[in-house]
Amino acid sequence: MSLLLGGSSSALNSSGEDSNSSFQTKSDHERPEILPLSLILLLSLVCLLVVIVNSFIIFLLHKKRTLRTLRTNMFLGSLAISDLLSGLVGIPLFAICLDTDIIDVCVSSTIFIRFTAISSVCHVLLIAVDRYIFIVRYMEYHGLVTKRRALFAIVTVWLFSSVASVIQLSWYIFYQVAVTDSENITNEFNKHYSLACLVIFFALPLLSMCSIYGRIFYISVKRKNSHHKMSNIVQQPCQPQSHEWRGRSVLVIAIVIFASCWLPYFVAMLNDHMNDSENTTMQLHMQRLLVFVGLIPPISNPILCTLAKKDFRRALKELLLRRKTNMPAAVVVHREQICL
Repeated sequence: MSLLLGGSSSALNSSGEDSNSSFQTKSDHERPEILPLSLILLLSLVCLLVVIVNSFIIFLLHKKRTLRTLRTNMFLGSLAISDLLSGLVGIPLFAICLDTDIIDVCVSSTIFIRFTAISSVCHVLLIAVDRYIFIVRYMEYHGLVTKRRALFAIVTVWLFSSVASVIQLSWYIFYQVAVTDSENITNEFNKHYSLACLVIFFALPLLSMCSIYGRIFYISVKRKNSHHKMSNIVQQPCQPQSHEWRGRSVLVIAIVIFASCWLPYFVAMLNDHMNDSENTTMQLHMQRLLVFVGLIPPISNPILCTLAKKDFRRALKELLLRRKTNMPAAVVVHREQICL
């Protein structure tokens, strides 16, 4: 599990020393499995669900040209690709690592899972900023969020996530230390790296999202009250409250899922590097729980960020009913509800 959380040198060291000590090999066989066969089958089903849901979002974007005209949906499509990779590559690599205990596979799974985690966090924050600009500065939105700038932001997120996930290997290479060895200098770097990940990829994004969505929530309530007063003056029916609360509920659920899923991941990653002793490892049931908690965002992201949006629901209905609507993309933008 240490490999999944942070790839600590202590965990890798235990695997590397297995080949040199028959006593350690024997003790390793006596340790309970992190994922028994029943949980591996359950994990496979969850990964399959992740792949199906995110592949369907990508398919909808490819199938419907009107979806691709919106800048927000470009970010959502990139997020779907990131989440798809976590279920298609990251978790299978982790399962192979548990089964084979091959160092190269374990290191690759650690880096790739961290890469998809950082990428997912950055994409969710990028989408939140996009929604903020759309709501607060709607008249200037298309001038500020151009296609070129959107593509630049997406490429930046992917490059930044890649560098942030593999930079941990740099001090092992610089000091010529194997990842299976535990040295004081690399341990200190690992602790600082884990703390930086907790601050940069959880604390700051969470505070930013709370501020952004709090502002969006305030504006939506203010506009609703204004529309309600206007409708009373001209005696027109106002928008149903269920529609308003659905959009606000999406914002609250998004923050709750973000905090409850990514906080354990980054805290456990930091704890893994802080504790060098094998006796201080996390309890087995907590390790198993964290494996499945890490798969909640790849499933919830496409549901909250896309299927909760009117244009995606309309595209899904058209696809299922084989019916087309002649609503232009500009109208879709105007009718788009407050979402991620």
